[in-house]
Amino acid sequence: MKVSYEYPVHSLSVPLQEYFQMQGVQHLRLTIRGEFNGKRATFQKVSCRKGAFTERELLPDFFHFILEDSVEILDFMAVPYKEDSLRVTCFHSTENNMPLFTDTVRIDKYKILMETYTPGDGPETPIMSYTSGIPIEGGFYFCGLRGSGVEPRKWYEKYGIDDYVYYTIRLEEDTYSEGAINVRITKGN
Repeated sequence: MKVSYEYPVHSLSVPLQEYFQMQGVQHLRLTIRGEFNGKRATFQKVSCRKGAFTERELLPDFFHFILEDSVEILDFMAVPYKEDSLRVTCFHSTENNMPLFTDTVRIDKYKILMETYTPGDGPETPIMSYTSGIPIEGGFYFCGLRGSGVEPRKWYEKYGIDDYVYYTIRLEEDTYSEGAINVRITKGN
């Protein structure tokens, strides 16, 4: 699986870009390429706090998000919510831009919604993070973290980055339990 990123806000008119900036809205588009062949995608949130990791599934078990094409597009938007939170929503770019999940994280003025290193060789592929950069004198080095080739699970150990979250995608065969009710979502559905 290969993931590439773009910032769609840059293609908006200047007043809309300024409005997004004024409102604290962050937006990244992911293009995911691979041989999906009808596999089910699940998403996880991984949180790092003081070097300890917790994981949480973001889609209910009855929700089957099926990747059929070799190219899929996901949009991540982060919008301030209340005074201390940020809502992160992942949209599947189909005809109706259906939200797949919404997560809430604590807002931090030193963190951004950021692309992440995606090795693509394990069962779970990191696709997005909400993090600070590598701590340096007087600030944070975001570009250094982006280009480091270090997967998010190792950021605490290697750079001392703490209290961050990242999101992963895992592909698996689509199976159904006998008698269970499932919701199947695909392109064009």
